[in-house]
Amino acid sequence: MVVALLLSLAAVTNGCASKPTMKVRHAEMQGVQFGFPPSLAVQMTVVMDVFNPNSYDVAVRAMRGTVTFQDRYTMPIDFRPGGEGIWLGSDRTTQVRVPATVPVDIALRILREAMTGTVPYRVVGKADVTATRSLKIESDDYSVDERGEIARQQIEASIAALGIPILR
Repeated sequence: MVVALLLSLAAVTNGCASKPTMKVRHAEMQGVQFGFPPSLAVQMTVVMDVFNPNSYDVAVRAMRGTVTFQDRYTMPIDFRPGGEGIWLGSDRTTQVRVPATVPVDIALRILREAMTGTVPYRVVGKADVTATRSLKIESDDYSVDERGEIARQQIEASIAALGIPILR
């Protein structure tokens, strides 16, 4: 039993574990956020498909980085789901929803500059994971660098819900 546990631990910590892969599925506008000091922002959620190729479960404990719209407007991401994180079943794909906040003034600029019906974005960051539910072996800084597009209409609808007129 102890030998099997040590062999499992050695395999996971010596790099035999495969890194989960993350792909942007889509992004959604989730409404607005009011903050203090007085601020107003649009809440965006980037939905990622995360594939765990390992024979054991892996948890995403945190993700930090940035989302950049139109290669120009960069917003921070600091996602910490709480508890033990979001568990990814072995050899399967799980959707992970990562929130990002976009100040309304930036969202308005993005809309004005959008030349098509979609707005390109790029998510770059690092994810911290825990391998196996029983051993809870932690590893940090798994890289994420993915691109996607969000419908301009989604951003527009979120801003319009605030009663802010959209000038074209």
